[in-house]
Amino acid sequence: MTVHMDTIADIDSLFDELIRKGEHHPDVVDEKIPYWADLWPSAIALAEYLCLQPVVSEKTTVLEIGCGLGLPGITAGKFGASVVITDYMQEPLIFAEHNWYLNNKFSAEFKLLDWRSPDPNLSADVILAADVAYESKAFADLILSFKTLIKPGGVLILAEPNRAFAKTFFDKLRTDGFLLYTDQTFVERHGQKTLVNIHKIYFSH
Repeated sequence: MTVHMDTIADIDSLFDELIRKGEHHPDVVDEKIPYWADLWPSAIALAEYLCLQPVVSEKTTVLEIGCGLGLPGITAGKFGASVVITDYMQEPLIFAEHNWYLNNKFSAEFKLLDWRSPDPNLSADVILAADVAYESKAFADLILSFKTLIKPGGVLILAEPNRAFAKTFFDKLRTDGFLLYTDQTFVERHGQKTLVNIHKIYFSH
């Protein structure tokens, strides 16, 4: 399977633009940092996992959270799934929608989603999340979102680059009633190999 992705040529300019807004600007206070603009190894690993494992099909509803450039959700769409792609910021949604139509002729939904107040109407059979556990202050909100958004019998597929500080997040998931099954893979990009954990996560409602 081939997925075509347009990427951001000058990511540094997005950071510079945010800094120029000043420290009291709402986007700076709320830390709307343009991490979304890079194609992270975790997104690549998650997309490859979907190609190798029978996770999604034409009958599957899929929700991608923290979509970035949208690679995992786009990949799910190639298997015919009904896909909703979400992010906290509008800019990645615009870019993900552009990339979607580079690859899929049918439509998907693109929606804003704040992990601090997840919309239960967006719940899905499969939740896709690439590299979302990158700030400890967001861990409680993420867990709330997972509980809200995973349909009964559904699964969350979460890819993350084996960060040591994220161990507390996964420990908390287990104590909160989630079941985790973990695989590992390597992603090579720009001549560098990155170890990525792929977690299949279930929640007993």
